[in-house]
Amino acid sequence: MGRLSGKNILIVMPKDYYNEEELDIPYEIFKSEDAKIIIASGKMKEAVGMKTGRRMPDRLIIDSMEGITGDSYVTGGTGTRQIKAVFQGVVVVGGSGARNYLWKDKMVRLLLVDRYKSEFVVAAIGHGIGCLAEAHLVENLEVPVNEKTEKKPFLKILEEGKTLLSDKDLILHERIVMGKDASVAESFAQAVVSEIEKITKIK
Repeated sequence: MGRLSGKNILIVMPKDYYNEEELDIPYEIFKSEDAKIIIASGKMKEAVGMKTGRRMPDRLIIDSMEGITGDSYVTGGTGTRQIKAVFQGVVVVGGSGARNYLWKDKMVRLLLVDRYKSEFVVAAIGHGIGCLAEAHLVENLEVPVNEKTEKKPFLKILEEGKTLLSDKDLILHERIVMGKDASVAESFAQAVVSEIEKITKIK
């Protein structure tokens, strides 16, 4: 029995140009701990990675909003189906696509704020951290970033979110986990597992 048996994790990815290691390494670690993992994106199409990766999401971000709207009913080609799942953790992965597809996405912001306020775990790695800044969940908190190599748009969104830049690799604040980039994907994923393992409530 894995440490996350019975727990659900939502991984939010850019619909294109996602960072493969930031997605694949945590995914495998969560899976090895028996978590149920759903990958959500802004579009139901195969996402193209920054290298050679390809990944089909399981559902749309908008269909992952149960925490806000109660149980979601989704109408698709097969009629209306009910989606039931409470996510004990939401993980946002980066890649160059995060800037175009995730940072300003209102659904991602709503989802992160709702999960955090509901006392669940929110986590982000690499450019996914821009979503936490945009949701104002890391105001006056340290975020891990390599200032020397980072591009201006990312530093700007962190500045707008009133974050404090740090050269640490991994930062944990109460139920918020952040990893600097793909180089720390493994320790980032293990930290997320530890935090989600502590969650005992289901809503």
